[in-house]
Amino acid sequence: MKKKPSLLNWTTKLAAFLLLFSLWSDMTFGNTGVTEAAEQRVTLKIKEDNLTNVIQSIMKQSGCEIVFFTSQTTSITCRNIFISSESAEKALETVLKGTGLTFRKQNGKYVILQDPAGKVQREQKLQEVTISGRVTDSGGEPLPAVNIIIKGTKKGTNTDIDGKYRINVPVNGVTLQFSFLGMETKDVKIAASDNTTLNVVLRESDNTLKELTFISTGYQKMNKRDMVGALSTIKADDILRPNYVSIDQMLQGIVPGMIVTNTSARAGTTPSIQIRGTSTLLGDSSPLWVVDGIIQEDPIKITAATLLSDDMKNIIGNQVSWLNPQDIETITVLKDASSTAIYGSKASNGVIVITTKQAKDGSNSLTVNYTGSVTVNGRPNYGQFNMMNSQERIQFADEVFASGVPYSSVPHYDYYSYEGTKRLLIEGYMTQDEFNAKRTFFETGNTDWFKLLTRNAISQNQNLSLSGGSNKMSFTSSLAYTNQQGQEIGNDSKRYSGRLATTYKISERARLTISMTGSYVENTGFGNGVSPLNYAINTSRAIPAYDENGSLAFYQKVRTYKYNVIQPSLGYNIINERNNSSTNSINMRYNANADFTWNLLPWLTYNFTGGYNYSATNLSTYMSEKTYYIANNYRGYDYGSVLPDSDYFKAAILPFGGEYFTNDARQSSYDIQNKISMFWNFKNNSRLNVLLGHELRSATNVTVANTVWGYSKERGEIIIKPTLPTDLVPTAGSIYTYTGYGILDNLYSNRWKKTNQINNFMSLFSILAYTYKDKYIINASIRNDFSNRFGQDINRRLDPTYSLGFSWRAADEKFVKDNLPQITQLNLRATYGIQGNALTNESPELLLNKQSKKSVFNQYYSTISKIPNPNLSWERTTSWNFGADIMLFNKISLVMDYYTRRSNAVISQNIPFEYGILSTTMNGGIIYNKGVEATISFSPINTKNKGFSISLNSSKNWNTTGPTVSTTTLSQYLTGRNGVIMKEGYPLNAFWSYSFAGLDPNNGNPKFNLFDTDPAVAKADQTSFLVYSGETTPSFTGGLNLNFRYKSLSVGTGFSMLLGGKTRLTNPYAEFSSGLKLPSSESNVSRQLVNRWKKSGDELHTNIPSINPTTTTLTSLPNGSSGYLVDFWSLSNTQVVDASFLRCRNIDISWRLNKNTVDYLGLKSLSVTATLNNIFVIASKRFNGLDPELKNSVMPKSLSLSISIGL
Repeated sequence: MKKKPSLLNWTTKLAAFLLLFSLWSDMTFGNTGVTEAAEQRVTLKIKEDNLTNVIQSIMKQSGCEIVFFTSQTTSITCRNIFISSESAEKALETVLKGTGLTFRKQNGKYVILQDPAGKVQREQKLQEVTISGRVTDSGGEPLPAVNIIIKGTKKGTNTDIDGKYRINVPVNGVTLQFSFLGMETKDVKIAASDNTTLNVVLRESDNTLKELTFISTGYQKMNKRDMVGALSTIKADDILRPNYVSIDQMLQGIVPGMIVTNTSARAGTTPSIQIRGTSTLLGDSSPLWVVDGIIQEDPIKITAATLLSDDMKNIIGNQVSWLNPQDIETITVLKDASSTAIYGSKASNGVIVITTKQAKDGSNSLTVNYTGSVTVNGRPNYGQFNMMNSQERIQFADEVFASGVPYSSVPHYDYYSYEGTKRLLIEGYMTQDEFNAKRTFFETGNTDWFKLLTRNAISQNQNLSLSGGSNKMSFTSSLAYTNQQGQEIGNDSKRYSGRLATTYKISERARLTISMTGSYVENTGFGNGVSPLNYAINTSRAIPAYDENGSLAFYQKVRTYKYNVIQPSLGYNIINERNNSSTNSINMRYNANADFTWNLLPWLTYNFTGGYNYSATNLSTYMSEKTYYIANNYRGYDYGSVLPDSDYFKAAILPFGGEYFTNDARQSSYDIQNKISMFWNFKNNSRLNVLLGHELRSATNVTVANTVWGYSKERGEIIIKPTLPTDLVPTAGSIYTYTGYGILDNLYSNRWKKTNQINNFMSLFSILAYTYKDKYIINASIRNDFSNRFGQDINRRLDPTYSLGFSWRAADEKFVKDNLPQITQLNLRATYGIQGNALTNESPELLLNKQSKKSVFNQYYSTISKIPNPNLSWERTTSWNFGADIMLFNKISLVMDYYTRRSNAVISQNIPFEYGILSTTMNGGIIYNKGVEATISFSPINTKNKGFSISLNSSKNWNTTGPTVSTTTLSQYLTGRNGVIMKEGYPLNAFWSYSFAGLDPNNGNPKFNLFDTDPAVAKADQTSFLVYSGETTPSFTGGLNLNFRYKSLSVGTGFSMLLGGKTRLTNPYAEFSSGLKLPSSESNVSRQLVNRWKKSGDELHTNIPSINPTTTTLTSLPNGSSGYLVDFWSLSNTQVVDASFLRCRNIDISWRLNKNTVDYLGLKSLSVTATLNNIFVIASKRFNGLDPELKNSVMPKSLSLSISIGL
C-alpha cells in the first residue's frame, strides 16, 4: 500500500515552485519598475543561532528583500556574530563567510546562492555538531569540573557545577575523552548518526582507593578537590551494624580526632561524642548535628526533676536518635575552622553532617529493598565480676565481726538476712537449730541475681525501602521498625519510623525535592533507686529473692520516714520494686524539608532550603504504693501491713496511692535558607565557586513538669487524697511535727512548673572556593549571627566567625611527576579561622524566678537567677590546621593533620552576695587544645574476585587551661570533671590524689606522703599535699578496620582504642561507713578484701588496708579538714588505674548470592550477614574483667544475623 502524500509535502513543493518562478521572472524581464527603499543600517549581537534567523534579522533591520532557501540555511549555525551599524551587503558578507554560500544583488533584491568555491569548506562545516549532556557518578550525583577533550587534540571543555557540558565536534569518527580524579577515564566515539545529547556515567576506578568525590558540608555540595578543610567522610553502608539502633553508636573508632564513649550498656542510651578536645566549661561539648542541610536542635531540656530518675536522664536521646540509620547515605565530620566556621555560633565543638538517601532519576521502574536482622546479647554472669558468693560473704562477716569491728548500724530483726537471724539468735528469739538451718539456707542459696534480673536480650531491626520514578519525578521511601531489648528485664527501646523523599524535575533548570520523616520512639526503664544490673553486682548472694514457699522474700531495709519512729525497718525486694515502678520516655517527631534548586544561568544557581521540625516528648516516672520508695518516704510501714485507724495508719502522709512524675515537652523549630551559588570556569584552567546565603532559624521549647501524690494506676489512674495536716498523728517518740499544708506544700512548691524558651537566630554567610590549574585552591568563609540570646552590646553585634584556607596539589606539578612517580597524590593544606559556641541556657539579661507567696510578708516574691551582663557573648575558638593528603603507588592513602585551638569560654565567677546571687557568668576562661591526626588506608589487593583493605586511624590531643578564675575546692581536685578551670597549665579534666606511702606494718592502716605540708601553704594551694594523677578523658584515639573479599564472601573486623585516660578503681570498701564499720546485710563485698592486710608482713604484697577498730578514727589534713584514712586511701594514687583499652568491636561475615542465581530467583540482590560484636577488650588487669569504658559494668557480647533482599 502506497503512503499517501502529506499536505506538508505538497505545500513545500508549491512554495518552492512559486519562488523559482518569481526569480525567473525578475531575472528575465528585468522588473525595473520597483523603486529601492533607502537601506537601514544593521546591528547584530549573536552568540549562537542558525543562519535562517540571522538573515531574517538582517531583512527586518535593513528593510531589504533577501531571497534564499531555508533548506540551505537552517542547518548552518552562526556563532559570535557582532556587527555594528553596517549595510545589509556588508552584514551578509560577514554572516555568509565560511558557510559555502554567497549572494548577488538583482533588481534591488539579494539572492543567496551556492558558492562553488566554498562547497568543500561548507561540507566540512556541516559535518561539525554540538554535543551536550550531563556527567554523573554511578550514584547519579553530578560531577563538576570533569575534563572533556577531543581525543588527539587540545580542544576541550569542563562540566559546570551541575555536571553539564557543551562542545562542538566534527562527526568524522572523533572520540570524546572524559576524565576525573578517582574515576575511570571513559572514551566515547562520536558517529554521524549519533544524537547530539550525550549523558555519561563515570565509575570509581578499581586502581585507586575508593573515596567520595562530592562532599556535603550541609550548606552545599562541593568537589572534594576544591575543599581544603579537615574533614572525614564515611559511607553509612560501611559502618552499619545491626546491634546498634542509632548512627552515633556506630562511629566509635572510625573518625580520627573524635572520641565516642559509651555511657551505659542499657538500651536506648546515647554515647558521649567529643571532637578535638573540650572547648567549653559550662556548655554542651557535643558536636552540632546537621541532617540534609538543616541544623538539628539540642535534645529537650528537662526541668523540675525532683523525682527525676537517672534512667530518665539517659534515655531521652540526642539530636539524631529519631533517624533510621538505613536512611543515611553519608556522614561527614567537619573538624577545623575552614569546615565549621560557616556554622557560626554552633560550630566550636565540630559538626557532623548527615546526608540521607535521595531519589534518583528513574526509568519507570520500581526498586524494593528489604533488610532484616536479629541480634542476641548475652546475659552477664558472676564470672565477669570479682564479687563474693554467699558462703564467702557469710564467712567474711563472721571473721570481721569477731575482730571487734562494729556494724555501721545494728542489724534489723530479719528472717531473710544472715545478720538479722544472728541477732534473733543472740537476743533469744531463735533457737540454735533454727539458726543453723537458716545459715545453711543462706550459704547454699547463693542467689543468682543476674539470672533473676537480666536476660539474653533479643533485638530486631526491620527495614523496607522503595524507590523509583521517571525522568520527571522520582521518589524514595522507607518504613522501619526497631525493637531493642536491654540486658535488664524491663529495659526496652522501640522505634517506628517512616520517610518519603520525592524529587520533581520541574524543567531542565529547576528541581524540587520534598522529604518528610516521622518517628515514634519509646524507651522504658526503671523507677527511682531501681538499677537491676548494679543491684545484681552489689547485693549479697546470701539474700534470697524468694522464700522457702516460692513467694517473694522481703528483707529488712533501713527506714528514714520521720513521722513513725517505732517502725525501725521496712521490707525490700528488688523484683517487687522493679515490677511496681517504671520510667518511660515517648518521643514523637515530624520533620518536613524542602529543597528547591533553580539554575538561572549556566554559572548562576539559586537554592532554597527549608525545614520544619516538631517534637513531642513525654517523660514519666511512676512509683507504686507497693514500693519501698513510697513506704519509706510517705507512709512508714509496709504495704498492706496495718489496719485503718491504727497508730501507724494515722502517722502516714500517704496511706493510699503512689507518686507520679511527668514532664511533657514540645519543641518546634524552623530553618529557612536562601542561597545563591556562582560557578565559573576560566579558560579551562581555573574555576571559582561562590556561595552567598541568608538563614533564619528559630526554636521554641515549652515544658510542663508536674508531680502528683496518691496516684493509683491499678484503680484506673486516679488520685487519692493524702492525709490532711489536721488528721496526721505522728507516733510516740517522733520529734517532727506536721505543719502547714503537709504534702500539699510540695504540690505548691514548684512541683508544677512550666518553662518557655525561644531561641532565634538570623545569619548572613558566604563561602568562596577558587581553584587555579586544578593545583592551587583557596577557600574562605564568613558568617555573622544575630541572636536574642547574646550580643545586646551594639559594639558586639557585628562579630563574625570566619575562615581562610589554602591547598597545594603538589603531585600535579611536573617536577614531582618526573622525579617522584611513586607519589600519586600530594595535597598540602593550611587553614585558619574562628569558631563559635552559643550557650542557649545563658542570657545577657536579668533573669528572675517568680515565686508564689512569701508567708512572712503574705506577698508575691521573686528570686534572682541571672544578673544582667550586656557584654556576654558566645564562646569563640581560634583554630589553626595544617594537613597533608598523600597517596603512594595509587594504593596507599595517608591523611595527616596538626591543629591548635584557643577557646575563650564562658565561666562562672563568684561575686559578692550583695548582688543577690553568689555567682554569675562571663567570658574569660581560656582553654588550649592541640593535636595530631592520621589515617592510613591500604588496598594491596583489589581485583574482580579478590580484595583486601586496611584502614587505620589515630589521633592525639593535648589539652591545657589558662589562669584559674575561681577558687577550686579539695573535692573538685580529687574528682575532676567539674566544669571549672582547676589549675593553670593542666588539662580541663585533670584530677589529683593523695600520695599513698604504703600500709602501716603494725595495724595495716594506710600511710600518706605530704601530710606534713605547712598548713598555710596547704590552704593557699590544696594540691601541695596531693599528687597529680592525670586526666579523666582519653587523649589518644585509634581505630583499625580490616576487610577481605573473595568472590561472593566478605569478612570484616573493626577495633577501637582509647588511650591516656585515668580513672579510680571501684573502692572495695565503698559499702563500709564511718571509717570501716561493717556494711548492711544486703551489701555484697569484693573478693579483693580476701587479700586485705591481716597481719604484719602482709604490707609487702598487698596495698589493701586492714579492717580494725582503729580505722574509725578521724585524721586531720594539712588544710584543716579531716576524714577517715580508708576514704583517703580510696582517693589515693594507688587506686588510680590506666583506663586505656583496645576493643574488638565486631567481626562480620557476609555472603552475597551470585548474579546468575539472583536473576533466576527474580531478585536484584540477596546477601546474608553474621556479626559478632564486642568480642573482647584488652585493658588493665586491675579492672578484674570490668569494662574500663563503663568502669563498673561490662558491654555485652552479641551475635547478629541479618538478611538483605533487593527486588
